[in-house]
Amino acid sequence: MSKFYNEIAEKYDYIFPLSPAHQTFFASELCGKTVLDVGAATGNLTAHLLSQGYEVTAIDLSERLIAEAAKKDIVVQPLNMLDIDQLAIFDNIVCIGNTLPHLDSKTSVQLFLQKAYGQLDQKGKLILQIVNFQKYFAQKQGYYLGNLPLIANDKVKFERFYYLNDSDKIIFKTILDDTIENEELLQPIFANELTDWLIKIGFKNLKLYGNFKKDPFEAEKSMALIVSAEK
Repeated sequence: MSKFYNEIAEKYDYIFPLSPAHQTFFASELCGKTVLDVGAATGNLTAHLLSQGYEVTAIDLSERLIAEAAKKDIVVQPLNMLDIDQLAIFDNIVCIGNTLPHLDSKTSVQLFLQKAYGQLDQKGKLILQIVNFQKYFAQKQGYYLGNLPLIANDKVKFERFYYLNDSDKIIFKTILDDTIENEELLQPIFANELTDWLIKIGFKNLKLYGNFKKDPFEAEKSMALIVSAEK
C-alpha cells in the first residue's frame, strides 16, 4: 500500500480534494469534539475539522503522504489502523477514501471494526466510506470489473481499473499522468456483510448513503457506500 500512495503523494490533493459535500456531510454527522482520522493521507479532512474546532488525531502509513501533510502544518502520525487501540477514546472515528479495503482480509476488517468500537466513547460515531464493490461485481466480464470514473484536470490525469484475481481479491490498477502505473490488492467488502459485522459488534443506528450528498444507497447503482454507525 505504501508504494502506491507514495508514488501519487505529490498529486494526491489534485486527485482527491475535499469537496463542499464532504464538509456539509461531516458538519451534520459528527458528534462531540474529538475525532480520529484513519488513513488521513495529506490531511485535508483533518485540516478542515481542526478549522471547525474539533480536536483531531490523524494517522496514516505512507511516509510521502505524511510529508505532504507536514507541508501544510498538519501532523499525521505513522500508525497502522489495526493499532488504534494504542490511542485514546474518541467521540468520532472516521475512515474514508476507500481505506478499509486495503486491509488484507475480511478478518482484518472485522478486527478494525471491533477495535474502533472499543475506542469510541459511549454514543460515539464511526463513519466509513468505501467503493460500492457490489456495483462492480454486478457488471463483471470475465476478470474485468470495470473502471472508476476518470479524474482529469489541468493538474492531473488519474485512471483506475478493477480486475478480479483467482483469490477473489480485486486488482486495483492505476495510471497516473499516462506514465506511473501501479497495482494494489483490495479486499472487496459488500454492504450487507459490512452492516452485519457492525451490528454483531454492537453498533446501532446505522445509516447508509450512496455519496456524501446523502443520496440513498443503491446496491447496484451507487458509486460509493458510506456508513454512519453509533456505539
